Amino acid sequence: MRKLKRVRFEDFDVEALLEAVREGRLYVEAKDSIVSKDQVILEVRAYVARIRNLVSKKYDTMVDGLWEQILSNDEFVTLLTPCTKARKCRQFDKYSVMRIIGVLREKGVYEYYNDSEYNAILEQTDKDTPYRKYLGKGIEQRHLLMKLCKIVDDFQL
Repeated sequence: MRKLKRVRFEDFDVEALLEAVREGRLYVEAKDSIVSKDQVILEVRAYVARIRNLVSKKYDTMVDGLWEQILSNDEFVTLLTPCTKARKCRQFDKYSVMRIIGVLREKGVYEYYNDSEYNAILEQTDKDTPYRKYLGKGIEQRHLLMKLCKIVDDFQL
């Protein structure tokens, strides 16, 4: 392995760089794109705002506060933060958002329309996406499911 050396701009050899690329000798460290907590919260807010017209009348005035309560909980934000190896869902984990929306729909926060309609509005496409089937799956972590149900129940008071 050759030692690295600092090169002045005037001495930079583009041809040598291109040859190193062709020979497979050039490696660039890929930095993990870390998404900040605030960015996840903003992206999720914008995403769920698309289905604002599907909110039930009972929760019409409370849905924004309900999402604020959910997004103020670090465990939910961690659930919604994409993992570093995610090829899709780079801003936030859409699968987990769909799971939360599915639970909220079961609790009566959102009107009960079919999954395809939710998918079409959220993804803004007529095509089926892999996120749609996660609406009916609920949250896998039981303690988070219980916490979400408690948040919804507390908002009913």
